[in-house]
Amino acid sequence: MRTLSDLDKKILAKIAPEFQGATGPAPGHDYKFVLLPVSHKLSESPEDFANRVNKLTDDELLYLIDLIKKGEEDVRSLAEGDYDALLEMIEKRLPGKTTGLKD
Repeated sequence: MRTLSDLDKKILAKIAPEFQGATGPAPGHDYKFVLLPVSHKLSESPEDFANRVNKLTDDELLYLIDLIKKGEEDVRSLAEGDYDALLEMIEKRLPGKTTGLKD
């Protein structure tokens, strides 16, 4: 089972400052993914979700893309429309990097 790395926690803090450095929904229950809690607990819309992720540096975004490609970041359980908005944002910002992310 995946445990968030320091980089994962940094990314989560950047796209979800509302969590104020928390890494889990309750003490002792760490998040296993970066995008899922943001999608389900904070984002108000697919556009809001994509805008949050767009705050990342290119290196941070490429890191998440790599996790998605390896199947280590759960994107199948994101709220409706969030994955499509994420792919659109990635394609605009980093053309060609969505290869391997689309079903």
